[in-house]
Amino acid sequence: MVSQQPRKQQPRQVRRPPRFSAFLLTGALAGLLIGFLLNVSGPLDARYDSSATLGFLGLIFAGLGALVGGLVAVLLDWQL
Repeated sequence: MVSQQPRKQQPRQVRRPPRFSAFLLTGALAGLLIGFLLNVSGPLDARYDSSATLGFLGLIFAGLGALVGGLVAVLLDWQL
């Protein structure tokens, strides 16, 4: 009769996917900051006041930043 020795269990690595909400929020905040910096450093336009320009640039760049943050999260998720 052949005796069977107990198998040693090897530790498994736990897969931790990235938190998409954190990447989206970070990207949106970075985009909002870029929009603010462009508003402050850009030329003044008499047709629009400063708060309207800040709103437009902030909204556009926050959306683009969230998109980039989401793409980074997806790429990191694929790589893991």
